[in-house]
Amino acid sequence: MNTESPFQRIESTTNRFMTIVLNALFFVILIPFALIFVLGPVYGIYKRGFEAMLYPALIGWGLSLLILIPAIRYYIFKRKKLPHTIVVDESGLLFYNSRNEIADQILYTNLHSSKQSFDIYTVNPVGSGIAPLLEVTVISDKKDETARRIDMNLPLKVVKNKSILYAHFLHGIVTFRPDLKIDPLVFRSYSIDTETWKVNNKGVSLGGWLLMLAALIITAIICGLVFLVTEIKN
Repeated sequence: MNTESPFQRIESTTNRFMTIVLNALFFVILIPFALIFVLGPVYGIYKRGFEAMLYPALIGWGLSLLILIPAIRYYIFKRKKLPHTIVVDESGLLFYNSRNEIADQILYTNLHSSKQSFDIYTVNPVGSGIAPLLEVTVISDKKDETARRIDMNLPLKVVKNKSILYAHFLHGIVTFRPDLKIDPLVFRSYSIDTETWKVNNKGVSLGGWLLMLAALIITAIICGLVFLVTEIKN
């Protein structure tokens, strides 16, 4: 590494508008869901009696508990421990929570050979065709080798410069761990120029627009269901 130009520290930036939209969609979906599957059976018991609504109520409450409890526990009660900021520096990839504590990290020194053709490559998780994730092999504290998939996203936040974070992390691997082989497809997947380590930004991808469209459609359907239930009650 050139000592006259130390490895730069890059921090994640947030798209505020899209983050507001994402949070609004989340709570617009969560609250109507709670009204339909939690309060709906209660109203049904009040109108039709406990025996007639026992099984529908149990099914509705069971479904709501399976979704609402993990969501509330993860996004509300544990929100201060969740990753809040992503940092890439000379040590590796660091995830900080809102208390400025390290919630997770992948250090260059912990990276290990995958014992395959390439040590660093991209994968597309099942059901996700929008953006590939970076996969690396790390050594844990117990000296076990584990595959880790790196997602430059944050809970309920839209990261604006995640492609730049990927590029900088890969630059760090090339700089500090030249013994590891990176699949050339990785650089094409993230549109990275390995000469300048800059990203050819293409704006929001088709998959990203489709994801936002799907979220809007789901929100509209749930709002429609709430309106329909309200009309039936009236």
